[in-house]
Amino acid sequence: MLGIDDKAGDASIKRAFRCRAKMIHPDINPGHHAIGEFQKLNEAYQVLKNPDKRRLYDLRLRHGTLSRRVYYRPAGRYSAADVEKETQNWQKKKRQNMAARFEKIFDQFLFFFMLMAGFSALFYGIYRAIDYPSEGINPYLGIIFGVCFTGLFLYAWDKKQRLEN
Repeated sequence: MLGIDDKAGDASIKRAFRCRAKMIHPDINPGHHAIGEFQKLNEAYQVLKNPDKRRLYDLRLRHGTLSRRVYYRPAGRYSAADVEKETQNWQKKKRQNMAARFEKIFDQFLFFFMLMAGFSALFYGIYRAIDYPSEGINPYLGIIFGVCFTGLFLYAWDKKQRLEN
């Protein structure tokens, strides 16, 4: 998290923490992940500056313990069950946000694709009516289809956007 060597001294730990904190502090970085990142950075600094916590952390890294330990809790207000529950809630919200973002991008892609299909039908009908009018084929059906399809699609998209907002 701090981007320092395993055998870094107190001065380099403090310097790395201050440098990184200036970049991701929530007052400077208004992103929605800034608070969580800053809390993780602060937790990492608290672990590394305390010799006992750092020794436990080094042992955990050396032996590959997979258990999740909380080395620092602000004011001890939260139990391990509360922390685990909040972590699960955060992960669930993150998955929901990712699904919603994917759905929105997919909707925009489909909208663009269908709009291009309507315009293509419209322009092809105009092209056939002007350049190559052939006997037995009515070129105006393509124009009518393109106008109706595009208009209906734009109307449905507008209704969907209004319902979402």
